[in-house]
Amino acid sequence: MQESFSGFGFVILSPGEVPTSAETSFSEEWHQRYFDRKFHAVDPVFHFTKQCGGRSASKLLSQEEMYSPLFEEARPFGADSNFISVSVFGGNRMIFGGVNHDLDGRAASPLHHACQAAHKTVLLEGVDNLSDGQIDFMEMCEEGMLDKQVASELRVSISAIAQRKKVICSKLGVSNFRAALSLYSIRKWSGIIPVI
Repeated sequence: MQESFSGFGFVILSPGEVPTSAETSFSEEWHQRYFDRKFHAVDPVFHFTKQCGGRSASKLLSQEEMYSPLFEEARPFGADSNFISVSVFGGNRMIFGGVNHDLDGRAASPLHHACQAAHKTVLLEGVDNLSDGQIDFMEMCEEGMLDKQVASELRVSISAIAQRKKVICSKLGVSNFRAALSLYSIRKWSGIIPVI
């Protein structure tokens, strides 16, 4: 995906999180200026994210949308992003802005899918940070055990099960346990089942 853009930046935000920094190929000077001057508050990338209403989407900005003080300051740094991709999974969002002024509408969809895949890859890495006890817990849930069965097996209360789910969701950066369990299952089975 990097080869499609002369420059890019992205943030991955857990539910309720506000951007304070980004992963970026833009200069450190631009990165610092962008957040110090709170450009994210007026950036079309974040405006588009709000318009998406919690759904994944992508957009190529028109020339008219790129006429603003933000883009005038960004242009000398090569940071005048014209492609936006928002990927949402389990309440977690990856917001991507890339610079490629030669893109046309046909290229937006494959690039958006690549952004979604990159987002899920980052989230899947979080599964590797779960403790052995959390993995055992996820395994019981993946097997379809009900909360009361898991509680009985672990000799804990139902509220302790709810708390464990909340901790795992927080650790993985998602807002619901169903998404966390999906990430666990994908990570567990990736590489085991051959792709045909």
